[in-house]
Amino acid sequence: MSEGKVRIEDVAREAGVSTATVSRTIHGLPGVGAETREQVLEITRELGYIPSHSAMSLASGSTHSIGLVLPDVSRWFFANAVEAAEQILRTNGYDALIYSLPDYREGGRRRFDPRVLDSKVDAVAVISLFFDNREVRLLRSLGVPAAFLSVDQPGFTHVGIDDEDAMSKACEHLIGLGHRVIGHLSGMTNDKCPNAPTQRRRNGWRKTLLAHGLECGLDLDSPADIMTAKNGFVAANALLDRRPDVTAIVASSDEMAMGAIQALRDRSIEPGRQVSVVGIDGHDLDEAFGLTSVEQPVRREAARIIQLLLQQLAGDERVRRELFDTNLVRRASSARLEDR
Repeated sequence: MSEGKVRIEDVAREAGVSTATVSRTIHGLPGVGAETREQVLEITRELGYIPSHSAMSLASGSTHSIGLVLPDVSRWFFANAVEAAEQILRTNGYDALIYSLPDYREGGRRRFDPRVLDSKVDAVAVISLFFDNREVRLLRSLGVPAAFLSVDQPGFTHVGIDDEDAMSKACEHLIGLGHRVIGHLSGMTNDKCPNAPTQRRRNGWRKTLLAHGLECGLDLDSPADIMTAKNGFVAANALLDRRPDVTAIVASSDEMAMGAIQALRDRSIEPGRQVSVVGIDGHDLDEAFGLTSVEQPVRREAARIIQLLLQQLAGDERVRRELFDTNLVRRASSARLEDR
């Protein structure tokens, strides 16, 4: 046999069978005798033959790919979610097809277009994006299982955290430290959707402060289009300009909280000792920033959404809603009011 890539024809010739028999053997299809099957598999191993992805897809009717639809992969949450999802997919013989719908462009994010994924994926995981009714219809038109990570989209399997509870933990921590004027850095991307994390976290801030008789007016809520460190810096400065009396800030994401820490430092205000800051996520840089955070297990959440999709592909059609626990980790950015 000549040097180079081993082809299915090479396996068939060595085994003395047709290429169709080789294909049926590799894909576990009926119609091949046990002795012939073992002979073909042995020669396949000896020659190092690896069937092409496209050939396997044609034979099985499966693409062995799952679509990951998300705003982008540059931010910490999304990067960790994609990496964890890909690991589970590879373990189960699947590839990831990433379809980004940027939410930072002027005029809003790009609309979901099912043609990008049509006939290319066996299932779809939507990561931290809210779909309107039109987009939901387009998603369902693909005819494959779909599930949502972070956003609790009605009618679909959902994996995430209790966002209201996570924000409540942050607020209760600060209130327990004696803080009474607590500003909030929030996101606006999905605020029209009551099931989006940004709105649920805002609700948690309001409910917790109201339960303690504390003010939570619009002048204490400083929104940003996207929950990034840069936007957190801008939102924190706007909040401090309006309400210089704040003694603590809660942010809807750790990245926004990091921006707030920088804004405080630029004003010669020491985070923690003068104004406390708490975020949500469990970012890898929290320790470096000394940031108190309500941590969520992003990688476990992403792995679970893929596991549930694989179960749906295996015939389990139940719509699930699974929430992971969060845990507040205290660091230097939060301190007692009297310690200021």
